[in-house]
Amino acid sequence: MVLRVLSYLLLFTFFASITVVTIVRLHRFKRLVKLPDHQLSRLLELARRSLESLDVPVGALLIYHTEIIGEGYNTVLRGSDAGGHAEINAISDAIKRLGMERFTSLERNSLFLVSTFEPCLMCAGAFINYDITRVYFLKEKDTKVLSKEGARFIRYYFRRGPMKHAGEQDALFEQHPGYPLRRVNSDAAR
Repeated sequence: MVLRVLSYLLLFTFFASITVVTIVRLHRFKRLVKLPDHQLSRLLELARRSLESLDVPVGALLIYHTEIIGEGYNTVLRGSDAGGHAEINAISDAIKRLGMERFTSLERNSLFLVSTFEPCLMCAGAFINYDITRVYFLKEKDTKVLSKEGARFIRYYFRRGPMKHAGEQDALFEQHPGYPLRRVNSDAAR
C-alpha cells in the first residue's frame, strides 16, 4: 500500500513538473504587451528603489484601465518583511488608496499588474485571492527556477495537514460579522 502511494506520488510529481515546463514554454507564444513609456519609466524607478536597501530590484504597478492605482517595490530586507514583495506591495498600495470595498468592486477585465520580474508563488497566491488575472512581467524566470518552485509547492501540498481542535477556529469565524459561514449558519437556523 505504501509503495503504491509513493509510486502515485512520484508519477504525479513527474507529470506536474512536465506541466509546469510546458505552460512556461507555451506562454512565450502569447502576444507581448507594451507599456507606455511613462509607466515603464515608473516601473523601473520603483525597481531601483529596492537597491537602496539591497533588496532584489523588482518593481510593480497595478493598473486599472490606463491609470496606475498601486505601486510597489521589494522591501523584504528594508522592512524585515517576508511578504514585502513588489507585487504584494502594489496590491496593498491600491487597497490603501481606494479602500477595500472600492478595490474589490473594480471591473477585473480592466485591471492588470505589471512587474519587472516574473512573480513568485506567494505573489501568485495574492493574485488569486484578489482576482487579478492579468499579470505581465519584463523578465521571465528560468525554467529551472520555476521547476524548483513547483517542486516546493508539491512538497508543501503533500506535507500540509489539519490539526485537531478545528472547532476553535470555527468559534473564531463565528464571531466575525462578515464571515460567509456565519451567514449560512444563521440563515439555516431560521
